[in-house]
Amino acid sequence: MTPFYSIGRHTVVRSVSWLRIKRALFSTKFMYSNSVPKDLTRLTLVPLFRQILIPVCNNVTCIVQVKYVHEGAGIESDSELEEAAEEGIDLYNESETFSFRNILYPISEDPLIKQLNASTSVQDVFNFIKGYKCELDGQLVSQAVIILWDLQKIFYKVNVLNLYQNQVLSSLLNPYDILNNYINEVSGHPDFGMLLHLVSQWNEDMSVDALTATILYLNKMGVDVHHPVMQKLIDRCEYMLESCGPRFPLTALSRFTVAVNSGRGLWRVLVSKMTLPRILTGIESCNSAEEFRLLTICLVNICQLVSNSVLNAYKSKADSLVERGIITAQDSKVITKAVRFLNYPQWSDQNGASTQRLLLVLKGSICGISPKDLVALHKVFQTHLEPADIVDEMHDAATQFLSQVEDERISSNPLAFQVTTDLLSCLVSFSSPTQKLALEKLAQRHVEGCTPSSLPTLFKILRQLKTSNVKLCDAFWSRTLQCMENIPEEREDYKLFRVTHRYMHFNNNLGGTYRHYELERRLIHWLWHEVENGTAGVMPSKFARVASFILAYGNIGQARSTVSESTLTQMVCKVDDMAPQFNKTDCVYISRGLHIGTTFGCQRKGISSRLLSVFTNVDTAMNNCALQHLKEEVLSLSDINKITKAYINRRGTCDTQLFEHLIKRHENFSGAVSSRGLRDVSANLLAMNCLVPGTVDQLVNYVVENGDHILGDTVVKLLYVCYCLGYTPTQTNSFFSVASGIILRDKERLQGLILIQAAIAFCFFHHLPEDLVHFIFTVDFLERLDEEVLNCYAKASYPVRVRYTMMHLNRAVCLDYPETDIPWFHEKYCQQTAALESPKSSPFHDDVRQILISVMGSEQYVQVNRYSPYFYRLDFQVLLNKDKVPVTLRHQGDSNITRIAILLWGEDAYTNGVTQLRGKQQVKRRHLEMLGYRVIGISSSVWNSMYMAEPTAKTDYLRQKIWPPSQDGFVQHHYKKS
Repeated sequence: MTPFYSIGRHTVVRSVSWLRIKRALFSTKFMYSNSVPKDLTRLTLVPLFRQILIPVCNNVTCIVQVKYVHEGAGIESDSELEEAAEEGIDLYNESETFSFRNILYPISEDPLIKQLNASTSVQDVFNFIKGYKCELDGQLVSQAVIILWDLQKIFYKVNVLNLYQNQVLSSLLNPYDILNNYINEVSGHPDFGMLLHLVSQWNEDMSVDALTATILYLNKMGVDVHHPVMQKLIDRCEYMLESCGPRFPLTALSRFTVAVNSGRGLWRVLVSKMTLPRILTGIESCNSAEEFRLLTICLVNICQLVSNSVLNAYKSKADSLVERGIITAQDSKVITKAVRFLNYPQWSDQNGASTQRLLLVLKGSICGISPKDLVALHKVFQTHLEPADIVDEMHDAATQFLSQVEDERISSNPLAFQVTTDLLSCLVSFSSPTQKLALEKLAQRHVEGCTPSSLPTLFKILRQLKTSNVKLCDAFWSRTLQCMENIPEEREDYKLFRVTHRYMHFNNNLGGTYRHYELERRLIHWLWHEVENGTAGVMPSKFARVASFILAYGNIGQARSTVSESTLTQMVCKVDDMAPQFNKTDCVYISRGLHIGTTFGCQRKGISSRLLSVFTNVDTAMNNCALQHLKEEVLSLSDINKITKAYINRRGTCDTQLFEHLIKRHENFSGAVSSRGLRDVSANLLAMNCLVPGTVDQLVNYVVENGDHILGDTVVKLLYVCYCLGYTPTQTNSFFSVASGIILRDKERLQGLILIQAAIAFCFFHHLPEDLVHFIFTVDFLERLDEEVLNCYAKASYPVRVRYTMMHLNRAVCLDYPETDIPWFHEKYCQQTAALESPKSSPFHDDVRQILISVMGSEQYVQVNRYSPYFYRLDFQVLLNKDKVPVTLRHQGDSNITRIAILLWGEDAYTNGVTQLRGKQQVKRRHLEMLGYRVIGISSSVWNSMYMAEPTAKTDYLRQKIWPPSQDGFVQHHYKKS
């Protein structure tokens, strides 16, 4: 009978050029069976990788590197092989010149070590152990573990690549299944049990490095950390950690933290806490990029124990190493690992400055990093949206890497497919609007062949494209649903929450117009199953995700509601019960669900009484949560943004106690500003129509101090808020100078509407750059704008917004910058728009009209809803002759006629917080004055105030506005005459 480790005769033999020999790599007879070969030869570099996955390059020699760890290993990080630590597959890294087998004993001349290193199969290792049992010691036993782990990596690499050569086979087999078979057969073999016994016997003879390497790689070969032998090794490591203290090597410490944290439960936390003193000592004494890398691996694996003080010490050390030139662009992998750690969601908002400083080290060297690192850096960049200095380099690098995988053989391979999808995501983020159609076609190809692992990246691509292609969106979400239905693991609670989160934000990004009803129905079913049978019913943060989605897409109160009345009642009760335990993020989720649900309710036949009842109960609970959070002494800008965003989603009004508390906290937030925080604050202030001068000035100062590192899109958001709120920042000249430079730098990448909004804001402040005028008012830009409108995602609203905003800019440039010689080409558009508008009427408007007629003496002297030149709408217009006597419209051509425009300012014409006229109204008043009008603005709050309740108060008010006190003689003369 052939033993399991025999590879057989029918083998595939290929040349290994680096070794200049031929060796058996993989048996073809196992490709179509459930058996797993074990006599797998040592492979260092195989030309087959280039033949299958890498296009032929003249100058670059490439190799595929994959993740060599089995499923379920927890945080896959390896202190020696960085490639194994990161997720994804690298198609482009050059071959390894370092032999992993020499990691513990690189200069050993021991003939037994050399003989063991020459092993080319699992059986070779087992034979060696049995043959030299009497000569074994701690070194040889630990080296045997290293060799077995090395063989497992080789098996996985070759297995995956060979498996994917056959499309039929790849559709039937999962590479992890075959790897697990391998692990089970190796670890279940009697000789492996003997090896574990020897490890237990010789563990006290092992060095610290050998001991931790043995723990780590046995674990990666399927030996659970709770196995008695592993527990014995871990106990010894704890003892040595305590006894050695600062002398415990960082290499060993990083392996130990990785191994211990591969499991779950409280035990690993209790063990990991012993490493904290050594890590803190290591941070303090760290003086090289390699030490910093090892410390980062440690912190990644004990992130649950990382306090603010530890995080601050780590950031200070990172800043110091960068400043001293110890961490350089040559340490790209160290930087990638560090910024990924700093980008963890629980503290990313605190680490913007350090992350920016580390990324800037790579400026000028981005094209030299691997695709995997590029993708990782792109994810970090998307979180912080800075530094802008590396955007062009990242775009060029993504383009270069994608051009290398255009070969059909590569794009059809699942491994390469994942990489190209990630790279496409990088490209989409940094591309100009004119490239949208081409990128959309690429995205279509990727959706058609996507795998579950590529769905998150494809979601980002589609969301960034803002495509109007409904078929493409349907294909993506149908594929998502198919994966979730066919693969039970894809329905685990945390994966369900990710899909619901993506779907809600995808819909939001398309103007709330997209729905996939079957996906919504199935997700609600699975989510409630988690409430009834899982932990979502007892854990507030999980339940918040469930409630959010049901509130949004449960069609509450409608005939086709997807949730029963009993389910709805249970959900509302649970929200009330758990409300005191909801954190700020939970409140954002639930509030977002309320917003979407009520929006859809209004779009149908109005909000039903049942939905209104649910909304009221949940809204009250969320308001109480917000007040509770606002009582905290220290709130970061990110915290305030979350509370504010939740309040806006619930359509909170500006006359509540909660709103007043929010404004006060905006004035006194703690922590640093970042691009992400700047954008969030700008969006919130604009949505609330709220002016907080101190906060706006802080944001402006951040732009002035960090101009080169900030994206044009970010600057426009702040600039447009200043315009909309009619606020002139304290650092006026510096801000507008920096802002104009940034926007001109990024003008090709910015959306057309965003550029127009920027130009309008500059016009308001009299700082419109001439270069921007000549860029926008060209045939090329207007054609680009037409193309954007043609392919936009929200065809019901976006084209209207673009045309309307462009008209405002055209009018502003004609009036404020006549020297640019830009023609007024919106006359016909304004005429058509005016013809469609209904006469403006409201109780406020009607009341003013009646009093105005009384004051003027006759209705013929009052023109209602008139238009000025350049089509500013006037609520009322009155004409006075040279004697300040009212005249009719037919006298408007006479000389010395005073034209008075009376404008009614409603509550929305003024800002909340600090009250002042909004920018749009200020511009209108200014332009009307430039056109020769005397402008009278009447505030609704003044008109309806208590002192205006007197019988003659409103009449006297209008008289004084039309005939100021200096013209009292004219007033008396006119009224006696009338």
